[in-house]
Amino acid sequence: MTLESEGHQPSLSSAGPLRPDFPVWGLFGRALLYLVGQILIVPAPWTVTGFYRFVCQHISLPDGRSLRFTGQPADIWYILIGLAILVWLHNVHHAGVIGAVTLATILLTMPVLRWFCANLSTEDGQFKLSFDGETLAWLGWNVLLAVSVLTVIGWAWVLKAMMQWICRNIRGTVRLTFNATGLSILGHGLLLALMCVFVIPIPWAVRWYADWFASQFSVSAPNTVG
Repeated sequence: MTLESEGHQPSLSSAGPLRPDFPVWGLFGRALLYLVGQILIVPAPWTVTGFYRFVCQHISLPDGRSLRFTGQPADIWYILIGLAILVWLHNVHHAGVIGAVTLATILLTMPVLRWFCANLSTEDGQFKLSFDGETLAWLGWNVLLAVSVLTVIGWAWVLKAMMQWICRNIRGTVRLTFNATGLSILGHGLLLALMCVFVIPIPWAVRWYADWFASQFSVSAPNTVG
């Protein structure tokens, strides 16, 4: 049964791209806390949840309603702890271990994605989503993305296709689409990397890229044909 059939009808007064407005130091600080949580492992459920909540608070729908993230640290704490442990295991320089850790990381991010979508809402509660993508397909896309990095530039087009696949598998009171082209993803990624080389601009570069990337997602009524 879809969310639309359960009585949650879309109430968008307009369709279009999401409207992000991240504060420079707020985003940078939350990103650092996220990183600290991954390093220390135990705080990971709180830092991850806090990061998602902060990000959603600074993204609005085209009609002006702000998004909310209602997930709690206790929801999937064991998965978030597991992912933080896997970050450390990536430092083990053994081909077999690296392969197993990478596979486990990909598989564990699937329930995190489902959890994120299920807890994304608005103040009025009329925004509901669920992610219905298959685990095997998720694994395939991640493997393809990892392999495409070897081509230096091909990853941008794979990332575009992967984001579009994710959007096609999200069900709910709105329809999501991802509009960035492979060339724009590549260009923005290279410029971000260049700005980070100079260290000082990093907080502004991260904010600039986050604003751009979030604005590449558009929403419309679920029965709208794009």
